[in-house]
Amino acid sequence: MLFAIIILQTCCVQAQEYLRGNNWFVSAADAPIRIQFTPYKVTQILNTVDSIPYPVFTFGGSCISDTMGKLLFACNGFCIYDTNGYGHIPKTIINNPLGDKFFNKYSDGFWDQMSIILPKKNNSYYVFTTGMSDSAYDDWKKPNPPYDFRFDVLSYHVVDMDANANAGKVLSKNNILMKNARLSHNRMTAVRHANGRDWWLVKPHLTEQLFYTFLVKPNNIEGPFEYHSNFSMDSIQKEAGIYGIDGQMVFSPDGNWMASTEAAYKGVFVYKFDRCSGIFNDYHFFALPKDTCYPNVCDYMSGVCFSSDSKFLYGNTYLNVWQIEISDTISTNSLYHIAQIDTDYAYFPWYGNSYLAPNGKIYIGNVNGTQKGMSYIDNPDLKGIDCNYKPKGFRQQFTNLLYPPNMPNYGLGALVGSACDTIRPPVILPVQTSIKIYPNPVGDNLSIELPTGSKKVQVNIYNMLGEIVLSFSSEQIQNDKVELSLKDLARALYSVRINVDGKNYVRKLVKE
Repeated sequence: MLFAIIILQTCCVQAQEYLRGNNWFVSAADAPIRIQFTPYKVTQILNTVDSIPYPVFTFGGSCISDTMGKLLFACNGFCIYDTNGYGHIPKTIINNPLGDKFFNKYSDGFWDQMSIILPKKNNSYYVFTTGMSDSAYDDWKKPNPPYDFRFDVLSYHVVDMDANANAGKVLSKNNILMKNARLSHNRMTAVRHANGRDWWLVKPHLTEQLFYTFLVKPNNIEGPFEYHSNFSMDSIQKEAGIYGIDGQMVFSPDGNWMASTEAAYKGVFVYKFDRCSGIFNDYHFFALPKDTCYPNVCDYMSGVCFSSDSKFLYGNTYLNVWQIEISDTISTNSLYHIAQIDTDYAYFPWYGNSYLAPNGKIYIGNVNGTQKGMSYIDNPDLKGIDCNYKPKGFRQQFTNLLYPPNMPNYGLGALVGSACDTIRPPVILPVQTSIKIYPNPVGDNLSIELPTGSKKVQVNIYNMLGEIVLSFSSEQIQNDKVELSLKDLARALYSVRINVDGKNYVRKLVKE
């Protein structure tokens, strides 16, 4: 009964967190529109007279709702806006910790995934942005080579939605996480830590397959931690001279995968991810064919998105959309061509970043053309033609729609039973009489009683980060019992995973 109650409570919390993605701000022809998914409604926000600075959302926007699905605020990469598009005053201008030249030039997040918003604690929120110092801007604008266009600053800002009579206020801004760096102009994403509370924030290097990862906690941010990919880049088709431009990075809804694509490489990089430790592992590079209708144009990679069941990837270039079956890394059947250019190149909207919406559909942003309408995939969990691609299907009365906002899966909860599932009250699994560990709490010595006649045993003890801190194996068990010394382990909570003759058992253990 206790186990069922805890699971029910966990599901309710996850459902509430899922509603944080209930609203989108999307750029349209006249003024941004707000898409509300539950209940479904599309409205246009303020015009140029009503809001200063005027709300412009192109490619670097993000937004967040509360746990009841009510929109809280949005960010376009440089400014933070309330639900109607008004700037939060004071301190509404952000992302300028090392100079204003970049902001004065653009005043809008013109680069993909330039901002992202993560819950902090209570009713406060982190806003993460990437940008350019005045020094980097000067290097970029030098009249003579070398041409050096780089983002060199990653910063965060804190918004308190309980302040200013519950209208929200920027409490602090321009807190620098990285400077003098070489960061991609595009691509930034996040996934919830396996403890169900913290977050992993990921930002890539400009030219290398290198990811900077930060552990985002309610009271502090740790990192950066670095992961260098070991993909063999020599065999991957590359567009010469294009680095850090365009592209998208996104985690799967279940948090077990991360996909990344950019203009420089013709395909999608897929990584396995451990939400406990924040560790990546290279999985596969899915190469995509070159466009056959316009073989001589720049059909760069631009977007990637997972299906809601995390089994399919949708990778798109400017002119094509492909479905990729993640489990198939060998056969050509893993790729299915969903869509391609259907008009003249100069007038085609071009496919951009794509995002899984709360209604289970994948919406694909636009970059070019005169009538941009955001195509969408109606049933992304189904294979091939059954996914039901809708070209320019989301138009309604609004035109010139650009990108959906950059939003993680807010509804992803704790990895129940994992070694780092330590925030919620521990789940007490039903007692299995065939195996016992004692004493618990334990001092220096642990006893494990195994089923009668056990022959082979493997014991791994994990800390809260999912790291193995003690391992034992034997194929000669005496008296169906194992004795382990834990005197070198620190006082903490651990997870004990035991495999006996092919059967797995998991126990929580407290070391005193």
